[in-house]
Amino acid sequence: MAAVKKVFLIAGASSKNGTSVAKLLLAETGNKYIVRVGARDPTKLSGLVALGAEAVVLDTSLESAFAAFSGVHGVFIVLPYFAGGDEDILIENYLKAAKETGIKHIVYLSAIDADVKTSHNHKKYEQLVSESGIPFTILRPAWFHENVATYDGETIKKQGIFWSSAGDGVFTSVAIADIAAVAVAAFTEPEKHVGQTYTLTGESVTEKQVAETISEIIGKPVTHVNLSPEEYEALVTQITGRNDYAAGLVVLDTNRREGQFAKVDPTLEQIIGRKPISLHEVLTNNASAFTA
Repeated sequence: MAAVKKVFLIAGASSKNGTSVAKLLLAETGNKYIVRVGARDPTKLSGLVALGAEAVVLDTSLESAFAAFSGVHGVFIVLPYFAGGDEDILIENYLKAAKETGIKHIVYLSAIDADVKTSHNHKKYEQLVSESGIPFTILRPAWFHENVATYDGETIKKQGIFWSSAGDGVFTSVAIADIAAVAVAAFTEPEKHVGQTYTLTGESVTEKQVAETISEIIGKPVTHVNLSPEEYEALVTQITGRNDYAAGLVVLDTNRREGQFAKVDPTLEQIIGRKPISLHEVLTNNASAFTA
C-alpha cells in the first residue's frame, strides 16, 4: 500500500516568497509531497499549477481558510504588507483553521526587524504563532536582494538614479531563493527546525555599493540619491498615493541608516550548506529591470 503523501500549503503563494517556496518544494521533492498553493485569485497561480501544484482560493474568509487547510500537514504563511488590516484577519483565520484541521507545522515569514520599531506587526504575529500550540519555525529575513529591482528599477531605467533615506548605513540583504531553501528545509526536516526563530542574511552592503553593482552590470552609471526621511516619505507618497506605504519605507530606512541590521548572521549558510546567493548574481539575473 502506497504511503499517504504529506500536503504542504503555501498561504500567499502569489507573493515572490510564496512562489519561490512552492517551486522549490515542487522541484526538490521528486513528487514526494503534494504542494497546495492558495491566493485570493487562484488564476494567478497557473504557472505553479503547470508545475504540479494544486491551487485553492484563500482570501479573508474563514471558510476559505478551513477549505485550504483541510488535510494539510504543514503551512508556509506569508502575510501581505500594508493590506489595510487584512493581515490581522488573515493570521486570525489561518491559526483558527490550523488548530481545528490539525496542522502539524507552521513556517511563518517574519522580518529581521521584528524586535525593533517597525511599521508592521510581525512581532505580534510571531507571538500568536508561537502561542498557538502548533509546532512552528519563524523566519526573519533581511532586506531582499530583489527589492532593488522591484522598488527602484523604473527610476534607474529612466533616470539612472534611485532614492532612499538610508544614507550610508550598512544593511544586510538576502536572496528570496535562499529564504525558500530554509523554509523547505524546515518542512522536510522538522525535527531540526521546530521551535526555532532564524535570522536570515546573505551579505552586508550600502546603497552606494548597490548603485556601483548595478552600474557594473548594465554598463551605465547609476547613482543613489539620499533624501531626508521627510523628503523621501513625501516623494514615495506622491509616486504611490499611499502614505502608509511611504511611512513604512521610511521606518525601514531609519533602521538601515542606523546600521541596526549590518551584521551578517551565519545561520542561513549553516542551514542550506552553501554560500548564500550574492546580490550581484540576483541583480545580474534582473538586469532587464534596469535597462530600457
